[in-house]
Amino acid sequence: MGNSHTAALKGGWEESGGRKDLAPDFFGALSDGMASLSFENGQLIPQEPAAAEFFGRISGTGRGVVPGDYDLFLLCGMGMFPVSVFNNYKNFATPSTRNAEAPYFVSDACLDDLLWEQISSSMMMHCARLVRQVSEAEIFLAWQAFYAETLFSIEWRAQQMQPLLDSNDQDYVLERMCKVEDRLRNEGFSVLRQPGNTITKGIMTKAEFSRGSVLFREELNKPHRENDVFHMNSSYGAQCWQAWEI
Repeated sequence: MGNSHTAALKGGWEESGGRKDLAPDFFGALSDGMASLSFENGQLIPQEPAAAEFFGRISGTGRGVVPGDYDLFLLCGMGMFPVSVFNNYKNFATPSTRNAEAPYFVSDACLDDLLWEQISSSMMMHCARLVRQVSEAEIFLAWQAFYAETLFSIEWRAQQMQPLLDSNDQDYVLERMCKVEDRLRNEGFSVLRQPGNTITKGIMTKAEFSRGSVLFREELNKPHRENDVFHMNSSYGAQCWQAWEI
């Protein structure tokens, strides 16, 4: 279940032939459609009409999710990304960072709490907590892939990322993510990370796994704009299915 990032997993499943031990259905909605996910009449389904129609149609079931039909849930996208860490790195140094040129100094706990507030209030956690209320099945939450390395063709994004790379503070980002994962496990969720062989520079995605990404539709054949650095392609999805232990 997820938003547009589900396309990579759906395409990767179709491209790779899937796995013999899994038989998934792919549910989701576009944009912020999953924000209205509710449990009504024994089904998980968005309450916004267009999102609800898409949710059932994209899965091929024509309905919402009946929790008892599934042995596990995998949620992806929907704001599960350390955007607040990237956005604030240039201006805020902490005891764990090497960015001595930053104009402000705060504690690591300050940015940990900022990231947790971002994740905790995301569509991801709205959906995850709702699923937990209606199912005892294991729930996996997958981090969105890191920005694609093609972002260096976008000036303002390059200016945001370069200081972090120059300071060699990739471990700082990963540690902040670990802190979030600890809190998620305390709530009873399992966490899935991006496969290591798709990562470059420690905190970016190799271009080959972003080029050719497509929109989340029944037919996965409409590409994103050329400079999209957020969404990944079916090759990325195939790597996830191969790497994830679920």
